[in-house]
Amino acid sequence: MTLGESPFNSRGARKMLSRVRAIFSRFGMTSGKIDAKLNRYVDITEKFGCVPTFPLTAVSLSRHPKLIRKLSDRGVEFAVHGYIHTDYRSLPVETQTRHFEKAIDVFESCRICYTGFRAPYLRGNGATIEALSKLDFVYDSSETIWWDVIDKSKYNGVAWEAYRRLLDFYKPRSAEGYLSLPRFKSGIVEIPVSIPDDEVMIDRLGITDAEELARIWETIFRRTYARGELFTIQLHHERILLCGRALEAILQQARELDSHVWIATLGELAEWWKEKEGFAFEIDSQGNGEYRAKADCSERATILLRNCKVNMPTSQWFDGYQSISARDFVIQSGTRPFVGVAPNSSPHAVRFLKGEGFIVEESDQPHNYGIYFPDLANFQESDEKRISEAIEGSNAPLLRYARWPAGAKSALSITGDIDSITLIDFAMRVFEVWRQDGRQG
Repeated sequence: MTLGESPFNSRGARKMLSRVRAIFSRFGMTSGKIDAKLNRYVDITEKFGCVPTFPLTAVSLSRHPKLIRKLSDRGVEFAVHGYIHTDYRSLPVETQTRHFEKAIDVFESCRICYTGFRAPYLRGNGATIEALSKLDFVYDSSETIWWDVIDKSKYNGVAWEAYRRLLDFYKPRSAEGYLSLPRFKSGIVEIPVSIPDDEVMIDRLGITDAEELARIWETIFRRTYARGELFTIQLHHERILLCGRALEAILQQARELDSHVWIATLGELAEWWKEKEGFAFEIDSQGNGEYRAKADCSERATILLRNCKVNMPTSQWFDGYQSISARDFVIQSGTRPFVGVAPNSSPHAVRFLKGEGFIVEESDQPHNYGIYFPDLANFQESDEKRISEAIEGSNAPLLRYARWPAGAKSALSITGDIDSITLIDFAMRVFEVWRQDGRQG
């Protein structure tokens, strides 16, 4: 990797000195300083009945197995964060596979469970998913989604340029045009990380005020809740003293909403996404606008209906929907309470709609449906939000499964990468990448 390709180059030369100072203030020669911060992090989440997911480099685990096992004993979930902290976007599938195999060996020898992966610098490539799939990983959480919640007028040109450079480096999707949801890629559940994260706010924009940090994350939280989507917070352990109050504020709000926000680890999110992929309805048309529906789903599923009648008790849910606990019931509806699509619709579009919990019917009779899409032959991921908003904005009778388990409206996950625990680990990072680049060359 050349200097121009280095992830550190995205920080800009003016930021490097302050970055070095921050490293020396946050880390020590021994693990004591970071051990205290990691346990403080878990203390906060435990207070609200949840645990974080910490993606962890294998070399860090091999150097500090006792520290990591103590966190594991407290219920913390871990994921693989590469073998070393390198930019996997620049590496071929053979190299990535070798790295991940070595990482698996370390995790297994240290008796630390994992099911997922997050790439260092939140950067992978097509080969990353290919390698993860070969090695039976369940999820990846390396893609980013950007929320436009930063007021440019509050920051000077140098800070704003550092922020812009980092966005260019991550290449996130914009939440204005995309749904913040897990999705399947080659059998892997891809779980997006929300930006801005702690690094963006503190190291790039220079925000240190706890109330401002909380305000930014609370804005994202409110939007994901209103949209029924996922907010994956990335908060690194070394910044917990600055961001702890912001994290507590988010968790407090989530708990005040009772069970309406599902707070889950990345592993739990992936498990649910795979579980609900198998949900289906058996529909029997009985004439006169009546349909008998039998739900094939787990107990965690929430069945929703809108603008139609049903022969079983219902409860008020959100956004005009009612929930029904029965798994065998009769619906009465003026039009078919399903999503109609043209016969030439893309299979990816059909899978997306089914993944959203809808019953999808391919038909050339649009008048049979309250909501019908004739134009999905060239469906792209960028169409998902438009389609979702069209469905929710319609008055169509609908039967569906909710996105999240147990009646939740939205989801929240707390995560933070561990790539160094001591100053020696940081020094070793530079050497490990240099050695790898030399071998690649």
